[in-house]
Amino acid sequence: MQRVGHGLKWLPGLAVGLFVSRLAAESLAPASWWQVLLLTAVFTLPLAWLLARLPLAHTWPALLLTPYLLYPEPDPRIAALMAAAAGITALLLSRPAARPCQRPYLVAAGIALAFFLLYWQTLAPGLLPADSGEFQVVAANLGVAHPPGFPLYTLLGHLMTRLPLSGTAAYQVNLLSAITSSLTLAFVYLTAHHLTQRTLPGLTAVLALGTATTFWSQATGANVRSLTGLFAALMLYALVRWQAARRAAPQSDRWLVLFALALGFGLTHHVSLLFMACIFGLFIFWNDPTLLRQPHRWLRPFLAAAAGLLPLLYLPLRAAADVRGASPALATLNGFLDHVLARGFSGDFFYFIAPADLWARLRVMGNVMTFQFHPWLLAGMAAGLVVLLRRDRRLTFLLGGAWLLHTLITATYRAPQTVEYMLPAYVPAALLLAYAVAAGQQALHGRFRAVAAPLLAITLLAAARQGVRHYDSFAWLSRSMDTRDDAQTLLDQAPANTLLLADWHWATPLWYLQEVENRRPDVTVRFVFPEAAPYAETWATRIAAALAAGETVLATHYDADAYAALPPAEPLGDAFLYRQSPLRQLPPAFTALDVTLGDTLRLTGYHLATAALPAGQEARLTLAWQATTAPPANLTLFAHLVGPDGRLYAQQDVRVIPQPAGLTLTQFRLPPRPGALPGAYQILVGAYAAAPL
Repeated sequence: MQRVGHGLKWLPGLAVGLFVSRLAAESLAPASWWQVLLLTAVFTLPLAWLLARLPLAHTWPALLLTPYLLYPEPDPRIAALMAAAAGITALLLSRPAARPCQRPYLVAAGIALAFFLLYWQTLAPGLLPADSGEFQVVAANLGVAHPPGFPLYTLLGHLMTRLPLSGTAAYQVNLLSAITSSLTLAFVYLTAHHLTQRTLPGLTAVLALGTATTFWSQATGANVRSLTGLFAALMLYALVRWQAARRAAPQSDRWLVLFALALGFGLTHHVSLLFMACIFGLFIFWNDPTLLRQPHRWLRPFLAAAAGLLPLLYLPLRAAADVRGASPALATLNGFLDHVLARGFSGDFFYFIAPADLWARLRVMGNVMTFQFHPWLLAGMAAGLVVLLRRDRRLTFLLGGAWLLHTLITATYRAPQTVEYMLPAYVPAALLLAYAVAAGQQALHGRFRAVAAPLLAITLLAAARQGVRHYDSFAWLSRSMDTRDDAQTLLDQAPANTLLLADWHWATPLWYLQEVENRRPDVTVRFVFPEAAPYAETWATRIAAALAAGETVLATHYDADAYAALPPAEPLGDAFLYRQSPLRQLPPAFTALDVTLGDTLRLTGYHLATAALPAGQEARLTLAWQATTAPPANLTLFAHLVGPDGRLYAQQDVRVIPQPAGLTLTQFRLPPRPGALPGAYQILVGAYAAAPL
């Protein structure tokens, strides 16, 4: 047995030596087998001899390098992960006794600062579409957002635009989300630290939550979800502190007052927190049933909650203002309640309650969670729930119940932004992960330390890898000005006094450009609200009515079947222009051309959006043409993008209908297929009906 034990001492050194040898071979690429063997001997023998002199209890984490020795291809990232897992495991085993942090608030401040810098670095640079664009408009001009109005967010957003900060008002409102998200993570850390009395669980929780897909996304642009998450985190922190404080002073309710204040502001901000509040209320009475029989203890929490409702006064006060979203109805009781309670959306709640629908939606919730977190982190959250259930059923009810109820309500709600509505539920999920990490740290002192240490290391690496994988996407988005560029193109190129019909995605950034930056006030931007009829039919009806009224129409939505009875549209940016008078001359940016295809049509000009095409972008070509004779049925124009090697890299065929008079504009979008070579490309155009013209 002693010989076996002595032999095992050599295994960690052999693993390190072979690992380093493989990395060296992958880097140096030796030409022959004897060079490979020599390289292996040079690294393996000394390292094996050195590590064999140390106790196996200290060196066995090096065996975690072994999987890379069997990995079928070179991959520095996998090698780095294996090395990090071995290093973290060794570090955890060398310092199993984690002392409580003496300055948790200082650590929380450092966490908030670090994540604020991360979110600031990846912040959206300005104007955003859809709801985000609306929030940027109403914050800049003190308007009123769609129900429930979000008055607190509007006031905070407006405050951001008043601070001496660089950038546009849209950028400054985006910055508010970075601040609220960073504060959320600070409270998550403080809650985790108070639950576990350890630093590592809280750090793991904030790393997992702070780099989760939707949390990071909401931290970098104008939105109301980040503030909702902050109030959820603050309420959980207050309740955890209150539960602990009761053990020392049963009637010490200062943390309950903080909870009530956060609840008031939270419900003022977004009523969806009401469902979590039900769990929170039951948790309070489970811990302190005497509270029901002591009305004198209700006063301070009640006043704190009432103070949180004060921002609602903003809505009737702005009812008569000439700003986006304001309406005199807000100064009436029914109008105020309609807006604050979002009665217009009441039919969306509990929409998916039929068993078959609910089961499908619950599966979607599973997809939502895997979209947010690395699978290993989800496993850690589940493990934390199991451990907490064995140790503290009340806390299990608080964290698990809050996550479960909010998830169930979101599953039944009919809305496209499911991942965003789920954001408050990610907070208790992260705290469950913290509890699992704390249990793992405790196991480092027992007989399962050899299992706990690598599991903890993998959990930390999963959280870190999640952040690394997401960073590139958010860094790229932080450089994207697509929304401003596209919306500004529509306004700048729209004919005078155009009626611009827009869906919600485009209406809000267009309003921002008009109302905040005073661009093109002659253009009327009108949101096409969905009605009972199919949306495409609603669009066709609105366009036809405007044309009949003599207006030039620019529409951001197109449906070939629904628009069949309308005159042909002219492409303008990402929208479609319907003129009252025919286009007789080439637009200014076009290059003149005189090419006849058969005896049917004549190409008179073209416009290429860009002469140099960056990788991953599409070539956009617009042709100007007119029919010389009556065109055949099913007339189709095509464009081919041909590379320097003569191969076809993109193609589009467009069935066209000529304008009754004047020029017709037809646009082609040609995204090169993967593998396109750098060099000079050609675009070949032609036409056909039953045969080429």
